Amino acid sequence: MIRFDGINESDKFNDRSGFAGSVVSRPLYSPYVEISLDNILHNIAQIRSALPRRVGIIAVVKDCSYGCASVEIAKTLERDGGIDFFAVARPREAFVLRQAGIVKPILVLGMAEESELRSGVDKDVIFTLNDLSDVERWKLYDIDIRFHLNIDTGMSRMGILPSETDSIIEAVKSTPSLWMDGVFTHMACADEPDTSSVSQQLEKFTKCVDKIRKAGLSPTHIHYENSATFLRFPSTNCTLVRPGISLYGCKPDPAQNFDINLKPVASLISRVAKMKKVPAGTPVSYGWNYVAPSDTWIATIPLGYAHGLPRFLSNRGMVLINGSRYRIAGNVTMDYIMADVGANPSVSTGDEVVAIGSQGDETITPDDIAIIGGTIGYEIICNLGTSIPRFYTRNGETVHRDFGVIL
Repeated sequence: MIRFDGINESDKFNDRSGFAGSVVSRPLYSPYVEISLDNILHNIAQIRSALPRRVGIIAVVKDCSYGCASVEIAKTLERDGGIDFFAVARPREAFVLRQAGIVKPILVLGMAEESELRSGVDKDVIFTLNDLSDVERWKLYDIDIRFHLNIDTGMSRMGILPSETDSIIEAVKSTPSLWMDGVFTHMACADEPDTSSVSQQLEKFTKCVDKIRKAGLSPTHIHYENSATFLRFPSTNCTLVRPGISLYGCKPDPAQNFDINLKPVASLISRVAKMKKVPAGTPVSYGWNYVAPSDTWIATIPLGYAHGLPRFLSNRGMVLINGSRYRIAGNVTMDYIMADVGANPSVSTGDEVVAIGSQGDETITPDDIAIIGGTIGYEIICNLGTSIPRFYTRNGETVHRDFGVIL
């Protein structure tokens, strides 16, 4: 892993954000991501207000916190958001959080090798039993493993089948080193209006949980509600919910309404690197599929699909410059986009360009972009480049920065 904690003076300009009592610089000729820790705390408060008092929250911070960077997100949620539980996809993510000082329980949702299990036990990490063969392997290791049992009630992805529950019960009861701390499942279609799938899956899940309890096992935690589920269905007979995308300010389906006030956490920002006046008929970018309809100015912006701006925005997407919207002209390239800013633009080299986020009274959300591409907000923010800087803001000030590859 390469990390850079500095930036070349030639690539800097000063903004008004404070960091450790001094001015923090943003790149001038490369894009960056800005993370609003205020918005993550706003979103967790909104999520909590939608839940019964008895139900806790397991914050899903897997895969770089959906592109928003898990370490600073988890630190903020643990310190100021009242979060008592986290979930990640892989053991390495849990180990990074532990190294960063996160002390609350961390659940690894994916598979783990023997070495990872042994390291995780030392770091008080909770694992997931996803397959019948897992329990046979774990018994051989002769180490104490705390785990949550994943029951596949309809995703056909990870987890044991309901018909395998008896075998798991027998194995756990006969193996003192295995501690079933929780049981969970994952809803497949909760974002679909009026779906019957949730009740069907919940019926299967409840039968399995009842069987586990009748066998004398007492899992502390029961969870099955992702963002779409707890926003659409009552939180019945669960101790935790698992918000993922809603934490980061996106809807489970960008084309639908969900009764919650969320604020996007991540912004993708760059600056105008070059202004060029071109005559009518001038082609722009790869493929020449945009041709200037009249004499105009083209703004070149260091931002492309390498940084997370989808190529489907070619000739379709917008950017914000000085509070106004300008269409992307031609194909999005790996490192640059061009925008047609008109014959008499109020745009200059060095002006801030917002591809995702707010500027003045205008906002472009990840969900807005997802709708253009026929996808979901998850994909947009998960694809934010991890090689570009991230700046974390709180109360109008920059409180942390990351350069280079991050988790």
